[in-house]
Amino acid sequence: MNALTRAATTQAPRVAAAARAQSTLPLGKFKEPSFSKTWLMDAGTYPIMVVVGVASVGWMGFLSYKCAYCPSVRITNKTRGQVIRTWK
Repeated sequence: MNALTRAATTQAPRVAAAARAQSTLPLGKFKEPSFSKTWLMDAGTYPIMVVVGVASVGWMGFLSYKCAYCPSVRITNKTRGQVIRTWK
């Protein structure tokens, strides 16, 4: 049991060396990549942008349709108190 506890609490030498190497990087050298470099220069992101665009157009169209044609959606003050009965 002691060997297992000691192995779980100590770091392997390669892990300690990697942690030291990462922590000694100068802070001012890293620059966040721009939006165009991250998204527009990589062809693998094009399907993601297409899916997000189609989904956005879809929910905006559905919202517009429901606001314009659904009788249960009431935007004006004069129709807020009416009872909805579509069968008469």
